[in-house]
Amino acid sequence: MIKTRWVRNVAVFGTVVTLSLACMDIVSNEGTAATFCQETEMAGLSLSLDKFYTENYINVSSEQKEDSTPVESAAPTASPEEEKTEDKKEDSEEKRKEETVAKQFRDLGISTVSDYVNIRKKPTTDSKILGKLYRGSAAKILGEKDGWYKIESGSVSGYIRSDLLATGAKAQSLAGKFGTAFATVNKGVITLNVRSKKSTESSIVTQIPEDEKFEVVGESENWYKICIDEGEKGYIAKRYASVRVRFKKAISIAEEKAELRRKRAAERAEQERLAALEEQRRAAAQSSSSSSSSSSSSSNSSSSSNSSSSSNRSSSSSSNKSSSTKPSTSQNTPSYSAPSGSTGSAIANYACKFVGRPYVYGGTSLTNGADCSGFVMSIYAQFGYSLPHSSAAQSGYGRAVSLSSLQPGDLLFYRNGGRIGHVAIYIGGGRVVHASNETDGIKISRYNYRQPACARRIVG
Repeated sequence: MIKTRWVRNVAVFGTVVTLSLACMDIVSNEGTAATFCQETEMAGLSLSLDKFYTENYINVSSEQKEDSTPVESAAPTASPEEEKTEDKKEDSEEKRKEETVAKQFRDLGISTVSDYVNIRKKPTTDSKILGKLYRGSAAKILGEKDGWYKIESGSVSGYIRSDLLATGAKAQSLAGKFGTAFATVNKGVITLNVRSKKSTESSIVTQIPEDEKFEVVGESENWYKICIDEGEKGYIAKRYASVRVRFKKAISIAEEKAELRRKRAAERAEQERLAALEEQRRAAAQSSSSSSSSSSSSSNSSSSSNSSSSSNRSSSSSSNKSSSTKPSTSQNTPSYSAPSGSTGSAIANYACKFVGRPYVYGGTSLTNGADCSGFVMSIYAQFGYSLPHSSAAQSGYGRAVSLSSLQPGDLLFYRNGGRIGHVAIYIGGGRVVHASNETDGIKISRYNYRQPACARRIVG
């Protein structure tokens, strides 16, 4: 008997869902952000598989299907004997699917504790702690001994007390709560359209390339509903993608310490950057004040001159004051007092320090959460540049550059349908850093993980 709704629906629709405990794809970045073996893309999990399989689970028989075939003639009526044979085939197929699903959970354990369970070097509570398996995280069970499971999860191998892991049917019942489904565009599909509705006649929201993966938040007979960036959703045809269900994995003690160091470094970098910017602004203000005092002193010392000369000096003083003011913000020129030595590469490297921080709609905090434009705005603000909190508005700043001429620090913009709806910072090597969505947070992606609309250069 199939225990959970999501697995039952898998059987009904014949969806091939693979349980994956593999490490996340490691994206290297020289001297910027650390990478970890845990499923960081699961951080901030907001949608369970139960919701995935029920949110928009409706009959699409009246909708156009991308892989449908026109019916040329009515099908002949089957005899009672043929119907019985078909029923047996269906029952056999259903049983096979159930056995396959059960096998996938046979060696899977899910942590059920309120916080985390320690992974030890040996099957004893006195043994050295190698890592932690947090609530809802999964591990592969390698064996059992004296009330302990030998497990492997992420980069950690060790022992966990068997009463602290849900296995078999219990693990299966928790999969919908703790697992997240991701659709990956099949190899050979160069560009896949993401539609606004479950129809090839509907508008195209964006386009995504092969091997890119996106969270699945809904399913119908021939379509997956996926989340792209910042809550933007769309539909892709099932036949062009495969689905994997992933869980968070264990984190080693070394990885946990490294993550803590990285978080503190990001907070320290933000504080130092703000302090340096404030110091430069203070120095600029003092310089401006000294210049004004000098001009005033010069004017007073020349008060005995004739009225004509005095008039000329007054005009010159007025001109100097005017030139010291900052340029006003226009559509294509952000107002700024840029620190000396600011470059696009410096901005890109600084932005990468916040990879792994959370996504928060409307947020502007680099450490506590930001949305895409809030992230860009705050990064550039710490280099003295003033940008608006809107990706559409930011696309009007700086100057246009071609995708073939991208440099670190350039801004890349993406359309959601007919409008600009997302922005990222190019960091070089064909990659961008951006505040993507609640599931992924601030992350690094290929620059063409979806079709770019345009690029703008603010620095240089």
